[in-house]
Amino acid sequence: MKSRHFLLSLCILSTLTYLSCKKEPGTPPVIHLDSLKSIDSLSLLKSDSTAFKVGDIVITLSGDSILVSLPPFTDTTSLIPVITFKGKTISPLSKARQNFSSPITFTVTAEDGSKKTYTVVVSTRGVVYFGNSDHHFYAVDAVLGKLIWKDSAGDFSYSDPTLVNGTIYAGNIDYNMYAIDAKTGAIKWTFPTDFTIESPPTYANGIVYFGNDKYHFYAVDAATGQLKWQFNSGHNISTKPAVANGVVYFGSDDTNIYALDAASGTQRWKYYTGNLFNASSPTIDNGTLYIGNRDGYIYALDAATGTQKWKYFNGGVSLEQSSATVSNGIVYIGGWYNTSNFKIAGSLYAIDASTGLLKWQALDSLGIGSNPAVGADKLYITCDDNYLYAVDLATHKPAWKYLIYANGASPAVSGTTVYCGGGGARNFYAFDTGTGLPKWTFQLPPGNYLPMMTSTPIISGKTTLR
Repeated sequence: MKSRHFLLSLCILSTLTYLSCKKEPGTPPVIHLDSLKSIDSLSLLKSDSTAFKVGDIVITLSGDSILVSLPPFTDTTSLIPVITFKGKTISPLSKARQNFSSPITFTVTAEDGSKKTYTVVVSTRGVVYFGNSDHHFYAVDAVLGKLIWKDSAGDFSYSDPTLVNGTIYAGNIDYNMYAIDAKTGAIKWTFPTDFTIESPPTYANGIVYFGNDKYHFYAVDAATGQLKWQFNSGHNISTKPAVANGVVYFGSDDTNIYALDAASGTQRWKYYTGNLFNASSPTIDNGTLYIGNRDGYIYALDAATGTQKWKYFNGGVSLEQSSATVSNGIVYIGGWYNTSNFKIAGSLYAIDASTGLLKWQALDSLGIGSNPAVGADKLYITCDDNYLYAVDLATHKPAWKYLIYANGASPAVSGTTVYCGGGGARNFYAFDTGTGLPKWTFQLPPGNYLPMMTSTPIISGKTTLR
């Protein structure tokens, strides 16, 4: 009897165990969905579906932002993104043509339905332009230092260029004023004169103004290159004109400052100094004209009437080679040499724009033949000891210097980059404004043009990757 009870109990236990392990009909299986969602890489193709050259496209992934830097002049309205990602879908789709002229948000969706967004910001790099005495005009990538194009029309190193609406205007020692396409380097027009052009051109209201070394001052239609009017002074005109309130101003080697009606060329007034104006060009600020002269004075004149407001004398060192820069109520100008025997070298002068009183001076007795460029907290200038200097505007002391053999070249600053030619070293440089270290160096070609000289550069567009 005991054995039968044991078998019955075992059967009941087995039956219960079977029933307890049996699943209810209709219960779905458990499925684990992936939550991965990320962009692993992104690149762009050009609008014609071809790839950019190696090194021309720079991509930075930073968290949920993707920054893309493209070569100057790239059309960003029709680019093709090529994306690898982890996740179920991405929107917009990889390889779908997009307009990247504004930031685009890409959304990656995981298998479990969760999402992650990335913002893609595309920008094109800027360009730095300059003329050189090797008979070329250069366009160089302002961020990477790569050559974009060069024109071989002649020596543009004396006449600093001007860039307006996609056209570069620059004078040449071959007696011509050139209009050059900023994107391609193609010559749009040339305006012939009867002698060398050292005067940097100025653009205003559709007219290009400049002088030449045969005493003539020209107003030329910026679109067509046709003469609008001409004015004759008594000697060479090497200064860069200034235009304000319908009046164009320039200095001449005939010792006069001229103010002409910008539309007709009719003389409004002239101011006699007794000594010549060379490369120092007029600067107009708050209704006052500032200009340096060989006589060692910097003049401040009422721009409307030509009446002298003040003049500052630096002790007899010529101020003919440096144009004044006005910033925050201070006039900065460099002193060259005394022209009687060239044994006394000038310094950097900071003068109160209202009173004409010296506020401070720096770079003593180094001899300065370049124009100061003022940035956020420093002033940049080259001296005849062959260094590019960054002068701290708060302490008035050099923050850094770099040996570039500038040969009188003037720097230009944009954001955190200062650009300057080093003709003696046969290089063109881009420096970090904070550290003074080169961001890049563009090598100028070897040749028989010693010493090389470069014009003041002009900068267009973005000068950093970010």
